[in-house]
Amino acid sequence: MDGRRKDKRKFQVLTHIINAYVTTASPVSSKFVTEEMGGGISSATVRNIMAELEEEGYIRQPHTSAGRIPTDSGYRQYVDFVKERLLAEKRETERLAKEYTERVRSVRDIIEQTSYLIRKELHHAGIVMWPLMGNFHLKHLELVKLRAETVLAVLITMTSVVKNYMLRIENDIKEADLQKISNFINETCIDKNIADIPTYLKGLAEGEESDIRGMAGSALRLVDMMIEEDINNDIYLEGLDCFAAEPEFNDLEVARKMMRVFSNRSEIAALMRSELPSGGMNIYIGNENDLEDLKGCSVITTGYGLNGKIIGRIGVLGPTRMHYDHVISVISSLSDLISTKLEEF
Repeated sequence: MDGRRKDKRKFQVLTHIINAYVTTASPVSSKFVTEEMGGGISSATVRNIMAELEEEGYIRQPHTSAGRIPTDSGYRQYVDFVKERLLAEKRETERLAKEYTERVRSVRDIIEQTSYLIRKELHHAGIVMWPLMGNFHLKHLELVKLRAETVLAVLITMTSVVKNYMLRIENDIKEADLQKISNFINETCIDKNIADIPTYLKGLAEGEESDIRGMAGSALRLVDMMIEEDINNDIYLEGLDCFAAEPEFNDLEVARKMMRVFSNRSEIAALMRSELPSGGMNIYIGNENDLEDLKGCSVITTGYGLNGKIIGRIGVLGPTRMHYDHVISVISSLSDLISTKLEEF
């Protein structure tokens, strides 16, 4: 075992002893530490590490046949490490924040810059899910007839996000009627949360004012179609070239799988959608992935939010042989930064 890995194991053992002792105020046994480490290390190795920690003065045995408790030196070792790690994470976040400050002027910029930073910082593919539009407030809606039974809806939010929807309608609608519907929505629903608009329009469609019931019903059908299409949300995915540098992906069949993943993004998008509204971090390693084409990869995702509500997910796609601690740190920082920038907008 190399020295760096051994030092990491020693710190893990010390951390388990400290956490357990802080909680129980009772000496901690090697058996307990072995169980806490999930079987990834033998009980004999744990005993050897604990003997080294005791010899170095980080833990001590209060009396014969008892477990170990931390010493002042042990607490100091732990506190210094945690403090340095937190400071390093803060410096990382501040450095990444400058990338957003210099380059970001719209929500689209946030999405694209985040995916770029994942690729640049981690040398893996970056995945960013577009925020669901239902979480934003309506600024303007334009409805344009392209051809019979096909309408282009251009939705603009108060944060200046612009989203286009191709709506397939059952019956042809005249251009003049589309204009009336868009005017009605813009007049009655401006500044409303987009997710709340269908309920509002439904109330108008079922109300007593006969002159607006029909207009509200038509508007409701079109808004429902936009929200339904938005649920099948796009993702921004870049970094296919990162796989070319990895020896694991020299295999032709593996390369084909990656090409399929990047060309057919719906399955990755479905994974991200299935995780909503959770904001927690998920890590899928190799065969833990349900998607067959990702069995040889690791996928790490986490959520980002707006005003305390999770509205999207970001992620990393790479080989199982990745620096998980660094990946997790960068993804966590980027998640916080996205949320901050969205609130600024």
